[in-house]
Amino acid sequence: MSESERLAIELDKALNGGAWHGPSFREALEGVDLAAALRRPIAEAHTIAEIVLHTTAWHDVVRLRLRGEAPQISDAEDWPAPAFADERDWQAAVRRLAETGRSLCDAVRAFPAEKLHEPRPRIDDTWYGLVSGELQHVIYHAGQVAILRKAGGGR
Repeated sequence: MSESERLAIELDKALNGGAWHGPSFREALEGVDLAAALRRPIAEAHTIAEIVLHTTAWHDVVRLRLRGEAPQISDAEDWPAPAFADERDWQAAVRRLAETGRSLCDAVRAFPAEKLHEPRPRIDDTWYGLVSGELQHVIYHAGQVAILRKAGGGR
């Protein structure tokens, strides 16, 4: 198994389950409805909905960077304001998070393992640093979702 494949497996665990650290992002979101997603139980914290949209955006940014593109992300794209008309819109956002996560895992899996430790163009980091950073990002935000659920009266 290549190092790229191992990284993709770890990312998939953080997103979908089986990780040692606890609930995956998907598991942390189970049962979260629109009202809970928009609730702000900690005044200075982001909402669950904001975190989902933010993480979705970064899945796409990292995936595109792995393909050799150099997307930049504006503040509005980094932390988009949730604009859900109803529960269906919220569930579509959760599905989009899962879809971008799968696409990101596929991109990591397909990335040449021999290039992982090469420097990225115009960046003081490696491709491995990009992927492991996004893995850490996913775990961090899954933990935030779990804490926000508890703070808001959820499980």
